[in-house]
Amino acid sequence: MRTYLRLGLSLFLAGLLSACGGGGDEAGIQPADLPPVKTKFTVTVDLPAGLMTAQQRVSWRPVSQAYAATPDLYQDNFAVLFINQQGKVMGQGDITSFAMTDGNYSIEAQVPLLLHGVLVLDLNGVPQFAIGDDLPTHLFMTPLTDTEIALSLKTTLAYRALIKRVATDGHWGIFNETVSDPSNIDVRDAGDFVNELADELSVTLVPKLGLNGVSLSNLMSLSIVNDILEGIMTRKYTELTAQKDEIATIFNSGFWRLASHSSNTGSTLEADMMDYNSPDTATNETRQIDWRWTKNGDSDISLTEDFTYLSEQGLVQFDSKDDAIKGQILTSTGWKDLYEYFKVLISSSSTAIMTDAGLEETDGRNITMRVNSYSLAGLKMHDFLTTKENHFMTRYVPAGTTFGEAAKGYYFTWNPDTTRMLLCNAQVGGDKCTVAPRDNPTVPYTSLEDMVSVEPAGSIEQVNGYHLTDNVVVELVLNNTHQANYWVNVGGDDWIVVETGIWGAVSTLDKEMFQFTVPDVIKQLANHYPFDTPYLFLVVEQGAVHQGEAILKDTDYHFAGFNNAAKEEIYAVTSRDNLPPFGDCNFGNTSPATEDQFLNSVTECGGDERFVTDSVNSLVDQHLVQISTDPSSLGELETLILKSDNTWEYYLNTVLQPGSSNRSWQLNDNGFLRLTENSNDTFSDYQLWALTHKKYQDRPILAVKYFSQTDIGGANTSVIDNLMTKQYAPDTLVACTANDSGWNSGSQMPATAQTKAAFTSQAASCTVSWEGRTPRFTQSMLAGKALTFSDTSRHLVLNAQADSQSGFNTGRYRDSDGCGFDIPIRWKLEADGTLYYENAMSQAQIDETFSNGAKKFPTGNFKEWIKVSDTDGLVFTVKGFNHFTRWQSATPALGADDGEMWSDVVALIPAANVPTFTVQTPTEAPLPDSPFPGTVLRDGQTCDLTPPAPPAP
Repeated sequence: MRTYLRLGLSLFLAGLLSACGGGGDEAGIQPADLPPVKTKFTVTVDLPAGLMTAQQRVSWRPVSQAYAATPDLYQDNFAVLFINQQGKVMGQGDITSFAMTDGNYSIEAQVPLLLHGVLVLDLNGVPQFAIGDDLPTHLFMTPLTDTEIALSLKTTLAYRALIKRVATDGHWGIFNETVSDPSNIDVRDAGDFVNELADELSVTLVPKLGLNGVSLSNLMSLSIVNDILEGIMTRKYTELTAQKDEIATIFNSGFWRLASHSSNTGSTLEADMMDYNSPDTATNETRQIDWRWTKNGDSDISLTEDFTYLSEQGLVQFDSKDDAIKGQILTSTGWKDLYEYFKVLISSSSTAIMTDAGLEETDGRNITMRVNSYSLAGLKMHDFLTTKENHFMTRYVPAGTTFGEAAKGYYFTWNPDTTRMLLCNAQVGGDKCTVAPRDNPTVPYTSLEDMVSVEPAGSIEQVNGYHLTDNVVVELVLNNTHQANYWVNVGGDDWIVVETGIWGAVSTLDKEMFQFTVPDVIKQLANHYPFDTPYLFLVVEQGAVHQGEAILKDTDYHFAGFNNAAKEEIYAVTSRDNLPPFGDCNFGNTSPATEDQFLNSVTECGGDERFVTDSVNSLVDQHLVQISTDPSSLGELETLILKSDNTWEYYLNTVLQPGSSNRSWQLNDNGFLRLTENSNDTFSDYQLWALTHKKYQDRPILAVKYFSQTDIGGANTSVIDNLMTKQYAPDTLVACTANDSGWNSGSQMPATAQTKAAFTSQAASCTVSWEGRTPRFTQSMLAGKALTFSDTSRHLVLNAQADSQSGFNTGRYRDSDGCGFDIPIRWKLEADGTLYYENAMSQAQIDETFSNGAKKFPTGNFKEWIKVSDTDGLVFTVKGFNHFTRWQSATPALGADDGEMWSDVVALIPAANVPTFTVQTPTEAPLPDSPFPGTVLRDGQTCDLTPPAPPAP
C-alpha cells in the first residue's frame, strides 16, 4: 500500500488547491437578451423535515429530523425565474430536461449562469408566481450562480435577504455590473457572496427558528427573520462599500474586536483591543488587551481585564494564560505553535506586514493587512452584532439602539504571503482535530494508508471514511483518479454520494499529506462546516491522523472591528436588565408539537440562562420540586432527582414512581437536559428541558421550557409547555417554630396556650410560597397515606374511605410508644389545603368509665389542624394546632378556642406500611388520681398500668 503515496508527489499543491474561477444598466440584462445557451445544473435539495410550502399539511414524525431529502420531486415542482432591480419576477426560463440520479436532480435550462436567475421549488406542486409581482415567499430558492448548487432553507433565506435589499434600493447595488454584463467569474463571485450569507444565517438565524409544521410563508413573515435578513444586508453592504483608510493611524489609536460565546461550558462576552506604536507602549510595540465577562449567577455585565500581550516581552508571557496555544502552523523547521496574537513587523499608512506572536519574520509566514472604514452613525447596533462571532451578545442590547456620531467600523482585509498550513494544537488538544473511522469514532486512524479504499463502497455501512461533519462523510478511493466521495445524509438515514472530487498524496516541507478541496455544494450542505476554507489536508502527528486546512497565498480574508467610541457605546447599553423578566413564559405552548417548534419557543422565552455542564452537575442529588398551579391539580407535587450515575428519580406527591433503574439523563449540545424514561427502549418517552431563567437565592428557582414526547407509536402525544422548579438540597428542611406553645409534661398541657386565630396568622407567615406556587396538601396526596412525625412511633392514618359524616374520610391516630393508642378519627381537607381531623369515637365511648368511676378515655374529645409550610418534594414542614376538651376543665382552664401550636417535619408513607402493634389497656380500675389512668395521649411516657400504692399515713 505504500506505493500509492508516491503516485501523488507530482501533483502540485497549487493545482490541487486551486481557487474556483470565478457599471451598466441597473435594470439588468433582459430575458430576451440572454445568450442562447443551455446550462446543466446538478441540484441537491436539502430542506427541514417539517417546513411546508403552499397547502402542505403537517405530518407527525416520531423524532424530529434535522434535514430531509425529497426524492419524489418532479420537473413541475421547479421553475427558473428572472428577477429585476425591483425584486420582482420579470420572466421565466425554460427547463429543457430533468432527471434524478444518485439522489441529485439534473436540470438543464435555457439560461447561462446568472445572479438574477433563480431556481425555485414548491414541494407541493407547480410553483405559483406572476410576472411583474414580487418574488413569492412560499417558494424555496437558490441562485443559478454555479453548475452544482444546493437548494436549502439557508440559500432561500440568503437570496431573499439580497432581493429584499435590491427591492429597497431599486437597483442591484454592488452587483450592478454582475447583473448587467454577467461573466462566469463575476457571477460565481456573487454566488460566493450568497453562500457566505447562507453560512452566516445558518448560525445566526436558523437555530432560532422552529420549523416543523410551519409554512415557509409564515416563516418569512416573522419579525425576527425580516430583522436579521435586513440587518445582515445592511452590514454586508456597509462593509463592502467602506472607504480605504490609513491602517497606521487606526493601529496607533487602537481598535476593538468583539465576540460572544454560549456553550455547555458557560457564556462569555469578549472585547479585545489591539494597538501598535501607540502613546501608551514602547516604540514599534504591538499590544493586545483582552477584556472578558463570564456569566456568573445574576451579576450584571462588567468587563474585566483578562490578559495583556506585549510583542516585546516574548513567549514567556503566555505561561500565565490558559489555552494560549490555539493551533500549529507548518514552517520550514516543522510545526510551530500559533497563539492568535499578532505582532506588526512593518507598517505604512496603507498596509501592515504582520506575523503571529509565536513566529519570526524569517519563518516566512507573514500576512499583509489593509483596512477600510465606515461611519456607524444612526445604524442599528444589532445589525453589526448579529454575526457568527457576536450574535449571542444581541440579547443584552436593546433592539433598535443606534450608534452615535463618533462611532466607526473597520473592515480589515488580510492575505498570506505564502500558503499557511494550519493544524489544531496536536500537542495538547489533538482529539479536536483527529479523524477516526465512521464506524469506530473513538479510535483515530494511525496511518494515512488505513484511510484509503481500493474500490468505492456501495452503501454508507461499507464506507471506510470519516465524518467531516455530522452529516458528511469523506471516502478516499485509490483508483485511476484518486477519487474523493462525499457522502451526505440529506434524508434522515438516506446517505448518498452527492459529489466527488480528487485527493492527492503530496510531500510538503517533509510532511506526507493527503490533500483535497471540499466542493462548494458540500460546504453548503454540511452542518456547521468547521473550517474557513475548503482546502483540507490529512497528516499523521503524535501517532494519529489529524485534519487541517490550508490558507492560500494571496487570497483575501476579512474581519470587522470597531473604534473605541463604538465599543463604548455598545457596552454602555449592554446589560442583563435588557433580558426578558423572570416568570412563566407561555410562548409556543402547544400540542401536538415538534422539537423544532420547541427550539423556537425557547428562543422567544429565553434570557441568557442555559444548562451547562457545571450547573447540571451541581443539580445531582438535589430535589427539583414543582407545585402545580392548574386548578384541576392545584398543589400536586412533582419532584425530579438527578443521580450521579446519570439515572433520575421521579416522585409524585412524595412517592417514588417505578422505572428509576432505566431512566437516564444527559445534557445535549443545545444545552437541553434530556430525560429519557427507558434508556433500553429506542422509542422511549422522553422530555427535553431548556433553562430560560434562573432566580439566584439560597434555594434557586428555575424557569424551564420543556418538550414532552410520550406513547411513541401509539397516541404519539407531544407537548410544549413551561414549568418552574425550585431546587432543594436534601435533608435541609427545618420546621418554622415561631410562636410554638411548647409542652408541659407535668400537666400534660401546652406550656403557652395559643388561639386558633393566632395559629392561622402564624401558619400563613410560615408558608413559603414562590412564583405563585404555594405548598399544600391535596386529596390525592393524602388519601391512602399516613403522616409520620419526628416522633417516629406516631402515625396519622388517612384512609381513602368516606366517613359516615359527610365530607370526611376515615382514619386512625396511632402511637406504639408507652402503652400505645389507636384512636379512630375522621379527616378532611379545608379549602386552603389545611388538613383537619377530629376524634371519631362515639360520645358513649368517650364517656365510658371503670367500676370506680375513672374514665377509660380521660383524654376527652380533640381536634387538630395541620398546614404545610414548605416541602422539598419528599417531606413537609408543617404548622399544627390542636385542642382537647379536657383542657377546658383543667387548672388553669383553657378556652374553647385555645390550644397547642406546634411545628414538625413530616412525611407520607402508604397507610398499609404503618407498623402493627398491640395497644395495652388497663385490666383493673385505677385510682381516681392515678397518673396512669386509661387510654391517654401521653408523649414518651413508659407504660405502667399498675396504680402506685397510696402513700403511707
